[in-house]
Amino acid sequence: MRILHSTNTYAPSLDGVAEIVRNISERLVKRGHEVHVATSALPSESSYAQLCGVHVHRFSARGNLALGMYGEIEKYRQFVDSRNWEIMVNHGLHVWPTDALLHQVGEYRWPSVLVTHGLVDGHPAFREYYSEVPRYVLNYSKWIATSSCSGEASYCTRFNLPIPPVITNGVDMEEWARPPLGLRRAWGVGSKLWVINVSNHGPLKNHGLFFDLAGSLRDLNVCFALIAGTYPMARWGLGRFGVSGGCAYQCRLRSMVSLGTVDLKMNRPREEVVSAIREADLMVSTSGKEANSLVLLESMAAGVPWVSFDVGSARINPGGVVVGNLNEMAEIVGELLRDTKRRKTLGEAGRAQIVGSHDWDKIVDEYERAYERAVDGKCNSATVGTAGPLLMSA
Repeated sequence: MRILHSTNTYAPSLDGVAEIVRNISERLVKRGHEVHVATSALPSESSYAQLCGVHVHRFSARGNLALGMYGEIEKYRQFVDSRNWEIMVNHGLHVWPTDALLHQVGEYRWPSVLVTHGLVDGHPAFREYYSEVPRYVLNYSKWIATSSCSGEASYCTRFNLPIPPVITNGVDMEEWARPPLGLRRAWGVGSKLWVINVSNHGPLKNHGLFFDLAGSLRDLNVCFALIAGTYPMARWGLGRFGVSGGCAYQCRLRSMVSLGTVDLKMNRPREEVVSAIREADLMVSTSGKEANSLVLLESMAAGVPWVSFDVGSARINPGGVVVGNLNEMAEIVGELLRDTKRRKTLGEAGRAQIVGSHDWDKIVDEYERAYERAVDGKCNSATVGTAGPLLMSA
C-alpha cells in the first residue's frame, strides 16, 4: 500500500505521538509498504528526507481550526491532493495536519482513517470546535482510539457517534533488551536512589510540580532528573526558528535556583532516554492530560515502577501507583523509595503486561489489518456507487 500518515510531530522529535507514528511507519516499511509522513517543519531538518525508509515531508505550518491555522496550509493540501494514496491516516484532532483536511475528507478517492490520542473537548477554547467535529468524523472510513480511558467513549455517547475501537500503544522489545549505557556514573548519580521524569516541555506536563516534589523530598538524599524534550513555541510561529515554548525557559530557571535538587537534561538522544529509564529506581509523571502514556509503557518495559496522576490509561496499567494530588504523590514516592521489595514487585508486574500486550510488532499487525479493511471497504463502496458508513471494527 502507498500510505500517508499525517502528524503534528515526527522524528527526531521524541514526544509520544511522534514516537507512535514513527514505530508504526517504520514497521510498515519493513513489511513492504510505501509510507509517507506529512508533519511540521523543524529548524534543523530539510523539507524532505528519508528516515529509516519512511518518506518524511515537512511543512512550515501551525495551529488548528479552533485557534487559527497559519503557514504552508495550502501547500500541504496541494501535496495531499497531488498524490495517488491508497490510504490516508490522520493522527490527532485539533492539530493542523488533520484540521486542514477535515472539510474535504469525504471527497478523496482513497479511504481515510482518524487516530485520536485523547481529546480536549472540555477546554473552553475548543468547545465549539468539538461540537462541529461529529459532522466530519463520519466521513472517515475508520476512527481508532489509542486508549479506552482518554475521553473518546464519553464524547461519542454525548454526540451519538459509534465508539471507536482501541489499538493500544506499544514498545520496541529489542530496544528495551539492550544493555544500559552507564548513565548513573556518567551523570553523577552513582549508587543513590534515582527518580526521573521523562516528558516534553508542553504546558500540560506540569514540570513545576516535579520540582516541588523534589523539594519536598530533599531530606531523602535522592537524585531527581527531568529529561525533557523541546516544545516549539507556537506563538507567531517562533518554533520554526528554534525558539522553545511551554515551560522550557522556566525549567532552566527552576533548575538553577533549586541548587541541584533536579538535574535538567534537555533533548537527549533516544538511546540515552531509554538507558535513563532502565537505570532509574522510579519514574514519576506529573502530566495532567494523557491518552495512553508512552512513557509509562516504557517504564513498564524497563521493569521500573511508576507514579502518576489519574490520567488516560494509567489507572488500568499495572506496574505503578495512581495518585490524586501532589501531597499524595510525595507520600507514595517516599514509601516506594524506602521499599525495595515493593518496587521490584511493581516493576515485574509492569514488565509482564508489556510482554503480553504491548509489543509494537503485534500492534502494527492490528493497524495493517485496519488499513486493509478500510481499503477493501472503499473499493466495495465504489463498486456499488455509494459511500458506506463509518466502520468501527479494528
